[in-house]
Amino acid sequence: MTPQDIQEIVRTAAVKLGVALTDGIPEIISEYTIEGRKAINILADAYGLALFRENGEAEHLYITAADVYEVVQVSRLSPYVTQKASDAEEIGKIFGLGVAGYVGSVLEIEAVAFPVPEKGKGNIRFNDTAGSMAKDSVFNAAAVVRKLTGKDLSNYEIHVNVIGGGRIDGPSAGTAIVLAIVSALEQRPLRQDVAITGEISIQGRVKAVGGVFEKIYGAKQAGVKTVIIPQENAKDVPAGLLGVTIHPVDTVEQAAAVLLGTQWEETKVS
Repeated sequence: MTPQDIQEIVRTAAVKLGVALTDGIPEIISEYTIEGRKAINILADAYGLALFRENGEAEHLYITAADVYEVVQVSRLSPYVTQKASDAEEIGKIFGLGVAGYVGSVLEIEAVAFPVPEKGKGNIRFNDTAGSMAKDSVFNAAAVVRKLTGKDLSNYEIHVNVIGGGRIDGPSAGTAIVLAIVSALEQRPLRQDVAITGEISIQGRVKAVGGVFEKIYGAKQAGVKTVIIPQENAKDVPAGLLGVTIHPVDTVEQAAAVLLGTQWEETKVS
């Protein structure tokens, strides 16, 4: 459910309980769940706290933000959506997109690259928690990076990481990983208001992935303004999507032109 759906459920439930809400209660609860039943449970627990505060007097009862936050703290809930996007640019950091169940989310992927003292002794490292398919994406990315930059990756120590240890159950982070590595190697900053999804072929083609609708929605929730998707997935973009610009691409060069805020040709090694 959208935050607006959750907020409407909370308001309706409050009317049925006969309790008043101070400003912002529906919005606060919608930050901690996308499930209607869970939203009602949070409200009911806050109602119990408010009733206890008023010594069981239900007349003119109201729920405050402090009541809701106490429920959140005791239940050890975390905000479902955190604002991740920004207008800044960063080297070696990019937003990929994933789906857990039916819910899209933003994946923070980062890369660093260091020249090794002895040529040919470099290595690529990737966190194990991301999963075997993500590791395959890293190896595909290495081939594309060399094709794009002309640099022999065996001369570098490269680390790729998914912040938070998130698991990637598919190849859809491939293009994001390529551009994170390129950014680290070339010391070129990437936009942080853009997220990207797409499998990468060893020829640099951006291939179709699943869950595009969910991924776009997850990106929007995280404050992302632009989403890059495979051209093959253009038909999956929902109509009437407000607040997000969609860039379908066929190649990693086209994606780089969006993320680097310039033409890719300017970044290539001659």
